[in-house]
Amino acid sequence: MQRPSLRNGALVGAAALTLALGGAPLLVTGADHLDAPALGGLTNAAGGIDPHSEHGDRDINDVYVFQGGNASRTVLAMTTNPAINLFNTTFGNNVRYAINVDRDGDARADLAYVWRFGAPNGAGAQSYSVTRYTGTNAKSFKQGVAWASGSTAGSGMGSGRGATKVFAGVRSDPFFFDLTGFLGTVLHIGTDQFKVLDGNAHDFFTPLNTNAVVIEVPDDAIGATNIGVWGTTSYWDGSSWVAADQMGRPAINTVFNTKLVDASSGQTKNRFNTTPPSQQRTAFGGLFRTNVITTLTNINAVLGTKAAFGCNDYDAATAGAIADILLPDVITYDVTTAAAGPLNGRALSDDVIDAELGLTTNGCVTSDGVPAHTDYLSSFPYLGVPH
Repeated sequence: MQRPSLRNGALVGAAALTLALGGAPLLVTGADHLDAPALGGLTNAAGGIDPHSEHGDRDINDVYVFQGGNASRTVLAMTTNPAINLFNTTFGNNVRYAINVDRDGDARADLAYVWRFGAPNGAGAQSYSVTRYTGTNAKSFKQGVAWASGSTAGSGMGSGRGATKVFAGVRSDPFFFDLTGFLGTVLHIGTDQFKVLDGNAHDFFTPLNTNAVVIEVPDDAIGATNIGVWGTTSYWDGSSWVAADQMGRPAINTVFNTKLVDASSGQTKNRFNTTPPSQQRTAFGGLFRTNVITTLTNINAVLGTKAAFGCNDYDAATAGAIADILLPDVITYDVTTAAAGPLNGRALSDDVIDAELGLTTNGCVTSDGVPAHTDYLSSFPYLGVPH
């Protein structure tokens, strides 16, 4: 039997809303954009939607890890602050932006690169510094080595120790996804429709910008061949550092901690964003793992794809095995290979939405019909220039 894709009419709405929007119509909800109530979202307004970003400066959109232009180098990148074209926001000068690396498979950081930013000047530019932490300091951020510095003005390129390349500033959002088609077809907000209805695939993220931090280092600076990578943000509340957001693989919090399986999904999403990866399988009585399993064993029945197309959900044992791959929420990567996200690194052009749809629905829903962007660069910092 031919498996349906998101180009198939009746299936499009239910699958899109539940899998991509996580059960709630949040603005630019995609891989991890505005994935939890503590970070922001939208409210309904007459004739449309009223977006807001309460704490966009600490909201992680996406995390990437892939080979540099030279195969002996590794790129670590994280985007934050979704849709800054709309919100006109900057990096938080009370926020730490960390890309964490696990070298030994215990889902605890052994290496971390942490960006801090100064207040914007009159032109909106911010100075930045990058500190490198290793060993126990990669977990505590107590003592590190000043590794790089620069400014978001101009090219955003900074200067780093050794062969390090570093960047911070505004870039074109590399994420791709037909969100406005989802909203128009499913929620009747706006006039955009899915490709099956209007003949066009509309990538909501094509014109949007985001803030980004990027670092490229020689593989031997990573200190291991098989690594785990995730991003975290924390903010200073006047007396202590408070965890704000965390993300590894795309869409884990968005897809699996939803109203479909969890009556307190908003609270659960906030908890997930502040739970260290090493604790995610067992925290809160195994809540996150249970939500993954419940989603995987029921999604086709709930969407109607089981009845309409004969798509079977996973059995409990298989769902449990998949949950133990997806959790902890860490991007696993062999630095000697080209990235192939979401299970071996994540390159900018990896179609993680298609992969997530296929995985979640047991191969039933396979595509949203949107291709990768065409503005990625072949050289550092690789993300496209701002719109």
